[in-house]
Amino acid sequence: MKIADLENRIAQGTRPWMRITAAIVLLAVVGILIYRQVTSPMQIQKRNAKASAQFGEALQKAGIQTQAGPSK
Repeated sequence: MKIADLENRIAQGTRPWMRITAAIVLLAVVGILIYRQVTSPMQIQKRNAKASAQFGEALQKAGIQTQAGPSK
């Protein structure tokens, strides 16, 4: 059998509501995965560290003294 024949047999065996349901489930799973990736603590820490470094560089360029290490 050819691939097109197999695709046609599968398409004939499914109902439109099954396709719509499968698409909704797939989109929901992808959305959840993207949400978890974006809001993971690791990603948030990376963004905060990058923003902090950029802010420190901007302060130094403006001639404002910054502390070299963490405060005691």
